[in-house]
Amino acid sequence: MRRTTGIVSAMVLVGSAFTMGASPATADDLDTDRFQVSSREWTEHFNDVGRKGESLGDSFTFTSKLFHDGERVGRDAVRCDITRVTKRSFGLQCFATLTFRGRGDLTVQGKILFQEGSEMLSTLAITGGTGDYAGASGEFELTVTRRGPDRYRIHLMD
Repeated sequence: MRRTTGIVSAMVLVGSAFTMGASPATADDLDTDRFQVSSREWTEHFNDVGRKGESLGDSFTFTSKLFHDGERVGRDAVRCDITRVTKRSFGLQCFATLTFRGRGDLTVQGKILFQEGSEMLSTLAITGGTGDYAGASGEFELTVTRRGPDRYRIHLMD
């Protein structure tokens, strides 16, 4: 469970590094179509339904606090189902809601492949939103490194 927890924690939400473009300077930049936040896991639960340990059908649910330039700007709620397990990798199908204070929600969905011992970069789809993000679409990049918080890079499309 510890190995999987690290994978999922690093994954989302819920904090890591994105490589596209410059990072925004203030929380006001969350109003742009490209911005980056980091996540720090807050709570988590591993649901072990099959054989003991990580196996097909198990799931993770977790929440994270979202930060931009050290300022807390929101939170996320994430669920990932294990869809593939090998000795050195996990396949996950995840969906998440990112809530930004005073702005609204973004929903994200997609697959993530985690290979043990390597950094992870995954691109998921932004599937909708509310408030300032109503009708949103685009890409959500998740970067998970061995050190530091996970980072999410959000690229909204017109």
